[in-house]
Amino acid sequence: MENRVPRWGEEDAMPGPKPPSVEVSVEERAELERLVRRHTTGQQLAERARIVLLAADGQNNCEVARTTGAHLDTVRKWRRRW
Repeated sequence: MENRVPRWGEEDAMPGPKPPSVEVSVEERAELERLVRRHTTGQQLAERARIVLLAADGQNNCEVARTTGAHLDTVRKWRRRW
């Protein structure tokens, strides 16, 4: 095994606190997915919907930020607010 210090964001880095789970009902999920797909949805609203959907799918904050291109603080904020 290679002895090295893992860099921030690597898979083998020390885990931080577990983010709060996001519960989404079937109706809420359908509405969020509709917002994401709709061409007339504002970009900010669509980004928030994507963040909530990915968090509800069990992704942690770093994974959601990486997938959406959003800032980590933005992901944390919308996970808390949901």
